[in-house]
Amino acid sequence: MAFNIPASRAAGTGFAAALTQHMNQTFSYMAAGVGLSGIVAYLTMSTPALLSLATSGGFIWMLIILGAAFFIHKLVFNLQPAAGLAVFAGYSAFMGFSFAPLVAQYTGASVASAFAIAAIMFAGTAAYGFLTKRSLAGWGTFLMMGVWGLLGAVVVSLVMSLFGMSMGFMQTAINLIAVPLFAAMTAWQVNEMRDTFAAYGQDELMRSRLSILQALGLYVNFINMFISLLQLLGQQRQ
Repeated sequence: MAFNIPASRAAGTGFAAALTQHMNQTFSYMAAGVGLSGIVAYLTMSTPALLSLATSGGFIWMLIILGAAFFIHKLVFNLQPAAGLAVFAGYSAFMGFSFAPLVAQYTGASVASAFAIAAIMFAGTAAYGFLTKRSLAGWGTFLMMGVWGLLGAVVVSLVMSLFGMSMGFMQTAINLIAVPLFAAMTAWQVNEMRDTFAAYGQDELMRSRLSILQALGLYVNFINMFISLLQLLGQQRQ
């Protein structure tokens, strides 16, 4: 996704060009993370031993992912850019590995459809967040409350599933909430990127760290939208 900023939206052409470069770099990192997850998921599904490992440790992998969500943003931001990119790449690869068993349950057509719908929704909400003249800063508190509530519901669902309880309805409800929630998160985060760049974009180290951190946030939004759409709309293999 490439952004071209009208001159009227910036204090000058120099700022506009710098912001364009920052946005393009951020979305390039995000797209690379999604691509790496896809490659790792494909390799995992194509290798019986890896798929068996991912399947047998599904609950453990999910707990690791949830635990990582609490500190990975801070970790990436405090590292040097090269190390931050390495952590982002490792996280993207692990996500592809851990979700491979879930993706393997659905037909190729379902996976492609869910990915296309997620991409369209992501692009639309990102464009809205960037082009709107409104500040979406007020969304932040409510969206973060929604994310924490969703994480709590996921943990409850995982724990109850360990006791053999059917969580079909709860899982559907989680997915129905997750899609619009992470779509709104995308619009809010892209909108916020303009403000953070205006405040910190002159510091090259800070700008590089922000680019990786923001790419990670957008990546998480997209992956959650894709997985939720796949579970809602996908057709499982017979």
